[in-house]
Amino acid sequence: MNLTNLYELQLIDTQLNSITVEIASIEKKLKQNQQVLSATKCLEESQKVEESEQRTLRQIIEEIDQKKIKLSQSDAMLYSGKVQNPKELQDLQLEIQSLKKIIAKLEDKQLDQMIRLEEAQSQVEQANSTLNSISSQFETSKSQLAARRNVLTSDEAMLKKKREVVLQSISPDLLKHYETLQSRKNGLVIVLLENDACAACGTQLTPSERQEVRLTNVLFHCPTCGRILHIK
Repeated sequence: MNLTNLYELQLIDTQLNSITVEIASIEKKLKQNQQVLSATKCLEESQKVEESEQRTLRQIIEEIDQKKIKLSQSDAMLYSGKVQNPKELQDLQLEIQSLKKIIAKLEDKQLDQMIRLEEAQSQVEQANSTLNSISSQFETSKSQLAARRNVLTSDEAMLKKKREVVLQSISPDLLKHYETLQSRKNGLVIVLLENDACAACGTQLTPSERQEVRLTNVLFHCPTCGRILHIK
């Protein structure tokens, strides 16, 4: 029994399986890049913080404007001469003093908030820069991955044609036996006898077993792993 063609089929199937696994890995990388996703999320979060700080600053400015309008109205009332009652005049003066204190505190708060906003804007700029850099790297990587996928696809097509040719030289019974063992042995069915041992599991064969492997009309299975042994 000549196992040369069966061993060649095994080599082809092993290469095809490796190509299938690598193409699947490439497809996954092309569809989703965790670094890009992470950088995008970081940018979105920093933008949300910036928007929140902007809203807070606008609210403070609006409150200052409202207090200044009220202060202007109170000042106008105080010096208009329309208020003659001493108690009302005193209350108006106290109100003006209170408004000035409130405005001063709000203006301090405004300065602090402007600093917070600048820090948030800086974070956005940094996150955006990081995303652009990672995206650029990913685009380069995508080109390389796509090129590699094209090479693998071409190799796959060539191997499949070669496999069809090899199949024609293998008997139906031997092919059926090979296909049955494929599922049981994780795709590795036939291996070489190397240094008097099974190349798959390392089991050393006895002299009589090695002689059986060398016989062309005998299908010898490794006594340990059960795979077909072959000598080139």
